[in-house]
Amino acid sequence: MFQIQDITDIVVPVTIQVPGAEEPSTIRARWRLHPVSKSQEIMQSQRNGELTDEQLVEQDLLGLEDVTDADGNPVKFGKKLVAQLMDIPYVRRPLVLSWFQAQQGRGEAAAKN
Repeated sequence: MFQIQDITDIVVPVTIQVPGAEEPSTIRARWRLHPVSKSQEIMQSQRNGELTDEQLVEQDLLGLEDVTDADGNPVKFGKKLVAQLMDIPYVRRPLVLSWFQAQQGRGEAAAKN
């Protein structure tokens, strides 16, 4: 049985290939989940240049997990961390693309299958 319910957010794995590293790293991004009609509006705004990647991330990224500093200490989620990650070329694209994966319902469970 399928029960219709409001799901307001979804966690998506973000695979990051760090240059020079043999294995990719994975962080987890918690995104606001929109109804399809709203996510299509947002995508259209992006195509029209009315919504930047930074604005998209700022409005819909609710949290990040598994991010550490150079010493392996967890880094607290906040605007400073997001700005730092969005300025790293090999992190920016996978992070933004994870918003699209989230809106397609590709959360952690789906990614494991």
